Amino acid sequence: MGKRRKGRELLVQALYAAALSGQDLQVCVDDQLERRDAPGDTADFARSLAALIAQHRASLDATLDGLLQNWDPERVGQVERAICRLALAELRYCPEVPVRVAINEACELARLYCGDEAVGFINGLLDRAARDLAAARGPAGDGGGGPR
Repeated sequence: MGKRRKGRELLVQALYAAALSGQDLQVCVDDQLERRDAPGDTADFARSLAALIAQHRASLDATLDGLLQNWDPERVGQVERAICRLALAELRYCPEVPVRVAINEACELARLYCGDEAVGFINGLLDRAARDLAAARGPAGDGGGGPR
């Protein structure tokens, strides 16, 4: 398993733990990394993504809630929400991660933690998010200096 995939798995677990416990996300990330004895590269990747999610959480949640057409946001489970936050952060703020990779990794996490129904749900949301972000960037790929 690659360091980024393992980092994403640990981050989803930390996001879930933070949502349930009310603890700070970085505390939960550090706990997961220590418990799993994550190597340095994996830990660095998970911490950097966690920092992005913490910094942009309100915006990520607003984006997610906006994508939930005809859905009550309260119906989205905490694990699915954690996976979507992670993937949306990568789509918006990590230009080095190809869009298809971010979406595929989220689908693999959904398959691992949630089941097949969640995979289709998350894939649809993230595909829509990717199209919206591409449209906002415009044909030249520059959305006016905003997030990726």
